[in-house]
Amino acid sequence: MDIPQMEKMTKKDVIDYMRKCARQYVPEWRYDEEQPDAGTALVSVFADMMYDNIKKFNMSVAGDLFSFFDGINAKLLPASPAEGFAVFGLPEGLVSEAEVPAGTRLLADTEDEQLVFETQEEVLVCSVEMQRIFLAVPKEDAVYEVFSRGKDPVPSFFLFQDGTENLQRHLLFFCFGQELKINNYANVRLSLVPAGKKAEKELEEALCDPARIRFFYGAGEEYQRISDYTYQDGGLCFKIPGGPQGIAAMEEFNSQYVISAEILDGRFFSGIYWKEIALNTECRGQKPEFINVNGTDQEIEEFLAFGENPSLYDECYIGSQEIFGKTGAQISVEFDLDFVKIPIEEIVSGVKIAWKRIMRKQEFVPEEEYDITIREVIWEYYNGFGWKRLSVSSQYRDIFSVEEGLRGVRRRMEFTCPADIKPALVNSAENYCIRARIIRMNNAYKTKGAYVAPVMGNFSLSYSYMEAPLHPQAMIQQSNMERTEYGKEEMETDGFAFPACRARTEEQRSCYFGFNRPPVGGPLKFLFTMHDTVKGNLSGMKWEYLSKEGWKEMHPADGTEGFAHTGLISWYGRKDSSHGQMFGEDLYWIRLREGTGQEADNDRMNCPKIEGIYSNATSILAVETVEEFYGIEPRAEEKQIQLSYPDISSLEVRVLEPGDYTGSPAKQWTTWNEVEELTEGSGVRKEFAADRRNGKLLFPKYMEAGGRNDQEEIGVHVKYSHSRGDKGNLAAGEIGRLDRTVGFINSVVNPMATVCGLPEETVMEAVERNAGLLRHGRRCVSAKDYEDMAKEAARDVSRVKCFPNRDETGKSRPGAVTLVVLPGDYGESFYSFERTRKKIYTCLAAHMDENILNRGQFHIVMPELIRLDVKVVLELTQEKEIFAAIKRVREELERFLNPLYGNFYGDGWEIGTLPDKNQITHALKKVEGVKYISQLSLRKYRRGRFEEYEVNEERLLPFYRLPKSGFHEVIAEP
Repeated sequence: MDIPQMEKMTKKDVIDYMRKCARQYVPEWRYDEEQPDAGTALVSVFADMMYDNIKKFNMSVAGDLFSFFDGINAKLLPASPAEGFAVFGLPEGLVSEAEVPAGTRLLADTEDEQLVFETQEEVLVCSVEMQRIFLAVPKEDAVYEVFSRGKDPVPSFFLFQDGTENLQRHLLFFCFGQELKINNYANVRLSLVPAGKKAEKELEEALCDPARIRFFYGAGEEYQRISDYTYQDGGLCFKIPGGPQGIAAMEEFNSQYVISAEILDGRFFSGIYWKEIALNTECRGQKPEFINVNGTDQEIEEFLAFGENPSLYDECYIGSQEIFGKTGAQISVEFDLDFVKIPIEEIVSGVKIAWKRIMRKQEFVPEEEYDITIREVIWEYYNGFGWKRLSVSSQYRDIFSVEEGLRGVRRRMEFTCPADIKPALVNSAENYCIRARIIRMNNAYKTKGAYVAPVMGNFSLSYSYMEAPLHPQAMIQQSNMERTEYGKEEMETDGFAFPACRARTEEQRSCYFGFNRPPVGGPLKFLFTMHDTVKGNLSGMKWEYLSKEGWKEMHPADGTEGFAHTGLISWYGRKDSSHGQMFGEDLYWIRLREGTGQEADNDRMNCPKIEGIYSNATSILAVETVEEFYGIEPRAEEKQIQLSYPDISSLEVRVLEPGDYTGSPAKQWTTWNEVEELTEGSGVRKEFAADRRNGKLLFPKYMEAGGRNDQEEIGVHVKYSHSRGDKGNLAAGEIGRLDRTVGFINSVVNPMATVCGLPEETVMEAVERNAGLLRHGRRCVSAKDYEDMAKEAARDVSRVKCFPNRDETGKSRPGAVTLVVLPGDYGESFYSFERTRKKIYTCLAAHMDENILNRGQFHIVMPELIRLDVKVVLELTQEKEIFAAIKRVREELERFLNPLYGNFYGDGWEIGTLPDKNQITHALKKVEGVKYISQLSLRKYRRGRFEEYEVNEERLLPFYRLPKSGFHEVIAEP
């Protein structure tokens, strides 16, 4: 509201008038500020004095105006306190708790003074810290980690939305021993036997579809995919190679050999239970790794089985880790067998001859020659303590016998690999092997004849588990980031079955919050800071905590109103809260579920974003509470009290009751009520009036309800809080300590700036407010009434405009009322605007048509500031002033585009309007030094939720808009 100006002359107008008169009276004199003389000084002094008189003359009207409002008991409003949040901390590693009551003082040291803040709610400060946050999306069978204390300073994520990497893995690990050690290759058949009835065709299709399940084998430090496999007779058949890319022991699984499966279709396989896992393998046509005969290594292709001169207890070792290390397997040893005769060297004959000088031919008795052959061998293996007989058929004992006359034949020996076979040290090499040892020979001690030595070659070693399948020594199942291990004994029990995977079973998306300690007791308070204010809220959400009996519902006090804005979430923790293993973490869990039938918006632009979660938090106000006792003279005509501090934020007055002078404060003090104006019956009704701006209390002349204290005065007890106004608006982190020790609390900080602190109301602001009050009478009827009531409810409103029959987006909607409010900080703090919006809504809701509220047609929104970037090419009047002229043009652009003080006359822009190129051109033409504007372009940028983007079409601009000066390019052409 502007006070009417009876005389509008300024100081400059007075000087100009004097200069004009001087041309007539003293034409030889000139007024020169650069080189002033006595006349110039006299004119300047006179102009100052005259302008001062003009201001006083104009203020005479204001005096009448002030007298009028003083007559209707209009008062100046006190300063408003800043508000925010504080977070308390305990020493790291200390398990303790401390109770912080409401009214606890916090201190902030600024450059000028020390400011006091007070907690508005009690809070239990404890060692409960949020360690992990996970998001479970059941429809996608997905798990996302959105916060980890070890990696992130504070949580920052989109609620029910965020997650870059799906951590859900449905994995099966089948662990086998040395039986699966493969050096060359193995043909494998993996049988997964389901429990119960399951459509064979459907299961076959799922197992053969790599988009639904994939198989791997462990190769040391990585896994190799099994891509080429077929399904036959209820099993998957494939080949596993050896070598560098072959299967190898996995250190992660105690050096066992692993075949794994990754299930991609969790929905299908979660309904399948396996009762048996069987693995059939075989490997054929392998060569021995070494042959050793009597301590000498032999050529594998062909060799004398027991040397040239076989004798009793000679040994032939056949070694192959690939074959003989497969305990329980059916082993097959094939080789070509032939014999070669090796004559015995001439030695003294054992036949006695009667030698004579002359002998007849018949007297020479010819010595008989014998074939020295192997009659029987024993097959043995090493069991770690000694050599033990190998359980083979008796027909393999005389496998080297030539009695049957078999020469140049292919021999085959089969046996079951012993379970206790161990590597043996043969000729400094350790390996799995078997040996043949001669235990009986024919003509072993004959000296005439030849050795019939067996010749072996063309070996083919094979093993097979086709008849006796392998079963895992251990089976590990991983789902939901948790591993479940099944031992061999457990898997062999009757009725054993395990699920192929465990898909997410929640009905809706859920956020899981994991704490290091049980969140019990309270009140526990967590501050959730939001990126911005989201229209509407997520209704129907359910909070639950993990107890010994499972998940139980909890009902916290939600100060965020469904995560629509920054606020506190508080609850009392139940004692039956229990820790549990979830997502691979053993923590205490609380989960937040979407409401039934509710789906989170897939568009992040409409999803609440949490910027931080802080434990041990509470709300604070920049006030200081004071208690004072006063005595009022009973016979005083004017009964008033001047408090020690002005700008009262909250006030409680108690007066001593009459008839009781014992001094017991618990019984004889009664609370009086504050009213705007005292009347004759105020003394009986126990009423008082207060000038909160100046800290003055007014009591009725007759205080019949007031008692006397020891000094025969009316005793008054005043408890009030006073504010420092906008001085309490501090940046984050500036509040740093308590005024006294509370438990083991060693830190306190405000994680976000304190806002909404306002200075005391000025006289002109009070005049405008009270003038509006006289017009609307606290009833919202016209658009102007809504605007005036909004300014009265929240004094930090810079500009407000009411749009009837428009919804919150600016679309036409009969019966709707939208109040567009530009806060003092231009909307830089969404939390500040939310507090302002609440104040306005609470105030107006009690003074407007209830039908508008009940139909949800009353909206309070903030205008969007459209950034305007101007590029201008101009011609200057003088070449010497290029830099100065460019500076003046930039300053004019900043001024002209200011939403509050811009436009041609400095009164700002109406909400819903933007300047066009013609208006900007006209404004710049008035700049000193600008001769001509040859080119001007204008680019508009709209503020998105996270970044600004250019808008080229008028229809894409918001209906509720205001200009904002952006980045300008000024090109001067002299």
